[in-house]
Amino acid sequence: MNTDKLFYEYFQLAPQALFELFRIEPGCAYRFSSPVLKQSERRMDGLLEPTEPGYPRYYLEIQGYNDQAIYWRHVHQIGLHHTQNIALHGTDWRAVVLFLDQGFDPGIQTLGPLAQGADAWLMTGVLSDLLKETDSLSTLLTVLRPLVADQQVVENQASVWVKFIQNDQRLDEQTRIRLLELFVMIMIQRFDQMQRKEIESMLKLTPIEQTKVGQELIELGIEQGIEQGIEQGIEQGIEQGEMQLLSRLIASKFKVSQVGMLVRLRRLKRTDFEALAEYLLQAQSLTEINAWITAHTVPEGKMTHD
Repeated sequence: MNTDKLFYEYFQLAPQALFELFRIEPGCAYRFSSPVLKQSERRMDGLLEPTEPGYPRYYLEIQGYNDQAIYWRHVHQIGLHHTQNIALHGTDWRAVVLFLDQGFDPGIQTLGPLAQGADAWLMTGVLSDLLKETDSLSTLLTVLRPLVADQQVVENQASVWVKFIQNDQRLDEQTRIRLLELFVMIMIQRFDQMQRKEIESMLKLTPIEQTKVGQELIELGIEQGIEQGIEQGIEQGIEQGEMQLLSRLIASKFKVSQVGMLVRLRRLKRTDFEALAEYLLQAQSLTEINAWITAHTVPEGKMTHD
């Protein structure tokens, strides 16, 4: 499962998790969406809108790779959204940038004069730091901990986190089940080199293929597509494997986060993977790779994988 889709499903299920991360008292309930900006045909990472009048909107950007223009890009997207929705003019809003790694933050000084007084409209944070500063008893945030915790910590605490999610009676059963599914997907992505039985043992769950989430992963070809002999599962499993391998090669060559590269590679067609692998052999910097990916990126709303 790719990180951008994961976060989309996560915040759609639990928009209040963003407020827990940044320790915000929202004042009312919020709904999460990911609107498409018509002029650019790009989908925003997230928009949290209040269910009652008088409260600000929150524009969310989740950043998993180096981009010196990230703050300007986010401001540009917010500007486009207001341009296309005149009724929003004069209403209150906040910009939020959530970094998956400290190294991905170029600093708000890149905004120039806009950096002055940015505290009034801009909120930023690194996921690992935010999780350290928040309540360890939050079920919603527990789901995200395997993304950033040290491997030894994850191996020791994974089964504890599973039980914590399963046993939280403050959430309805459907929400608990979906949060557990997202947790398992994060674990499979984080430990993609592990054997299935090793992950089962770590989580102390029923064998994965016997769980609902395991069955979904089998159908998607992420874990068991080839073993099941399902043609579609095989194709999608191969595609996932190619993406994992390519992201690992890029991350190894340029010493960057593999998770961040997976976020970017998801926006390519499968037919681009081989061409990018060849280009990687001659590329001298991550900037060249990012430029290549940007040039070949397919708009979210038009993406189809061959």
